[in-house]
Amino acid sequence: MLAPKAQYSLKDAKRYFKEHLGVGDYYAEGQTVSGQWFGKGAEDLGLRGVTTTEQFERLCENKNPQTGQKLTLRQNATRIETGSDGVGHQTANRRVFYDFTFSSPKSVSIAALVHDDTRIVTAHEQAVAAALSHLQSFAATRVRKNGECTDRNTGNIVAAVFRHDTSRALDPHLHSHCVVFNATFDSVEQKWKALQNHEMMVAQKFIDNVYYHELARELVRFGYQIENKSRGDFEIKGVAPDLIDKFSKRHKQIDEKTRELLAREPDKASGNIAAIRENIAHKERPQKIRDMGLEKLQRLWNGQMTAVEKTSLQNLTSIRRAWRTFPASPENRLHGRKNTCLNAARSSMNPTSGVTRSNTLAAKMSAWRKFNQSRASVIMCATKISQAKSPRPKCWNVKSKLFAWRAMASIALSRSFFPIKSATNP
Repeated sequence: MLAPKAQYSLKDAKRYFKEHLGVGDYYAEGQTVSGQWFGKGAEDLGLRGVTTTEQFERLCENKNPQTGQKLTLRQNATRIETGSDGVGHQTANRRVFYDFTFSSPKSVSIAALVHDDTRIVTAHEQAVAAALSHLQSFAATRVRKNGECTDRNTGNIVAAVFRHDTSRALDPHLHSHCVVFNATFDSVEQKWKALQNHEMMVAQKFIDNVYYHELARELVRFGYQIENKSRGDFEIKGVAPDLIDKFSKRHKQIDEKTRELLAREPDKASGNIAAIRENIAHKERPQKIRDMGLEKLQRLWNGQMTAVEKTSLQNLTSIRRAWRTFPASPENRLHGRKNTCLNAARSSMNPTSGVTRSNTLAAKMSAWRKFNQSRASVIMCATKISQAKSPRPKCWNVKSKLFAWRAMASIALSRSFFPIKSATNP
C-alpha cells in the first residue's frame, strides 16, 4: 500500500529523520538505518549512495546539499494568516518534503522476516525502486509566466529511501519510507523550482499497482502462491489468517483508538475515516524499543507461533503449479494473460501434457477476450474525458485529458498483461 504524507514543519522534518527514519522502530546501541538516494534530481545534485544527516538537513532547509546555497526560489518557512477569530496565526509557507510509504502485505512481511526469506526483502526493494521510477515520471513544476497558467513535466525528483522492518508494536512490517523533497529541476528555465505533485497524487493507484505487480512477480518466481484481495492487494497463499491477525497488533490498536474517538465525537463518523486513522497512527505512537536487534525480534516472533503455524511457514514454497514447469524463456518471464496463451500453445504441442486442444483454444480465446475488454474500457473512458467539461483553464484541461488517457491506459494494460490473479490462477 502507498500512503503519502506532506511534511510542512522544518523542525519536525529534522526530528523525523533523527528519531524515526534513521533508526526505525527498534534499535540497539549505535544502530542506524541507512537511507539511499534515488532519482534523477538527486544525481544532478551529486547525491549517490547513503543519505547523510548533513545532506538531508540541508535539503530540508531548501539548500543545495553540496554548496549550501539556496535551492529553489521560496525560502520563507512560515507566514502569518488571519484566522476566523481575526487574529494572525503563524502557518507553514512551504512543504519540506512528501513521505511516500510503500508497505508490503502482512503475509509477505511474515514470510520475509519471520520465515527469514531474505530474497523477499530484496524483491521489496526492487519493487519500490520500480514504482518510484514511474512516480518520478509524473513530477512537474508550475509555470506562471507571460499569462501562462499550467504545469510543466520535469520527470525528476530528489528522494531518499529508508527501509524499515517492524511496526511500533514490533510486529513484522516490511515497508519503505520514500522521502521526496520539494524540489525539481526545470530544464526549460534551467533552474530548481518547487515540485508540483498533482499528477503524482492522481497516479497513486497506478503506482500502487506497479509495486504490487513487481513484488508478486518475484514471489511467484521464488515459488510462492498468491491470492488476490478485494481491496486490490494480495496475500501469500498458505499464511493462515489467524497468523496474519496475530502479527497485526498495531492495526488493532489504531482500530481501537478510532472506535474510542468516534464514540466520544459521533459527528465525525460521517467524515473521512481513513484520514482519522492516519492522524491517530501519527499522533499516538508507542515509544521506540531500545536494545532490540533483528535476532531478538525473530526469537520474539517465533515464541508467539504455534508448532502448526511454524510448519505452515516451512511449507509455503513446497507446492509447485504445473504451469511453472515450463522451461525459462524470454516470453515465459511475462506473467499474465499473454503468458497464459503462450503456455497454452506449448501444451497443445506437447502430446504428454494432458491438455486437449479444445481447452487450449478456450484459454487463448478467454485471455484475448479479456485484453480486448480492457482496451475497449480505455477507449470508452478516454472518450468520456474528452467530452467532459471543466472549469479549469483550457491549457490545464488539455493537459489533464492527456494525463488521464496515459494513466488509464497504463493501468488497464498492466491489468491485462501483468495481473496478479493470472499469475496464480492461469
